[in-house]
Amino acid sequence: MIDSSIDKTNMHKSITDFSVHIKESFDFFKENSSLTKNYNDINNIMILGMGGSAITGLLMKELLKNDLDIPIEVNQGYNIPKWVNNKTLILACSYSGNTEETLISCEECFKKTSNVIGISKGGKLFDLLKNKALNEYVKMPDGLQPRAALGFSFSLMLILLNKLEIIGDSFIKDLKNSIPNLAEKTKAYSSKDSSNVAYSTANKIYNKNPLIYAEEGIFNIIGYRFKCQLVENSKVLAFNNAVPEMNHNEIEAYTNTVNIKDNFVVIWINDSSYHDRNAKRIKIVTNIWRNKVKEQLLLEVEENSDNKILKYLSYIHLVDWISYHAAILNKIDPSIIPNINELKKSL
Repeated sequence: MIDSSIDKTNMHKSITDFSVHIKESFDFFKENSSLTKNYNDINNIMILGMGGSAITGLLMKELLKNDLDIPIEVNQGYNIPKWVNNKTLILACSYSGNTEETLISCEECFKKTSNVIGISKGGKLFDLLKNKALNEYVKMPDGLQPRAALGFSFSLMLILLNKLEIIGDSFIKDLKNSIPNLAEKTKAYSSKDSSNVAYSTANKIYNKNPLIYAEEGIFNIIGYRFKCQLVENSKVLAFNNAVPEMNHNEIEAYTNTVNIKDNFVVIWINDSSYHDRNAKRIKIVTNIWRNKVKEQLLLEVEENSDNKILKYLSYIHLVDWISYHAAILNKIDPSIIPNINELKKSL
């Protein structure tokens, strides 16, 4: 149930509608996209994006890296790499269409290639495409926070890559098959009940500084999403890092006095698919830290299905709900971003 006195712009609905956004993406793509060029000669893909618009690119890179013969890179900044050329496909992602870094890097891309597709609700990005005489775009629906539009952005990009014949139909089948299960998870994760893992986890971390760890690859991107949602939605300062990399540096900072103020809580995102050596590393580190950190939480989604997209989106949906509940516990509207808005205004 929504607490409208705190959640004044109804972030609750945006997260609740996650599976609905995925379902609606298929018809939305048909009615709101234009692809007039041939992209058969592509040998690499670069996705431009910042913040909530970059998450989809980061997920795509990890999701598809073992299935594609061409690399996907994500560009989060003003400058682009030298290797961009006329065989590079640029997917310029900005929900508002006005993201400064994306617009500037997109302009740089046009100096090297005309293979640019805009993914946005409009704004200056679509104006830029029109000025370059390009009619290549996938339009996003209006009325959402960028970070709350992931159901659309992830689905629309997957559908786009399928239409361009870069990925096969199996990905689209798995995406469609995920919808009913995700709708069921919404019912579970949204409740204010101690048996709900999203709500119970939020109660343990809303007044702490979470340190989030996951296996390198797509689970680390999920950890990064978790961190981003906590800092934006909940105003909870959080950090994330990957296993095994953190075993080679960060582990050493956990001394007997590291958590003397009891402000840290460690969260391990765990999954049965982890490399056996990483699973062992997590168990060992958990044991090493048992007397140094008061609380270590294990976050795991149990999925019997072989549908990897369902599994990854289930984790995303879980951490989004944790961030929402944490925001309400902190009595903070999860939609407002005053510091980001002040920065943009000052720029």
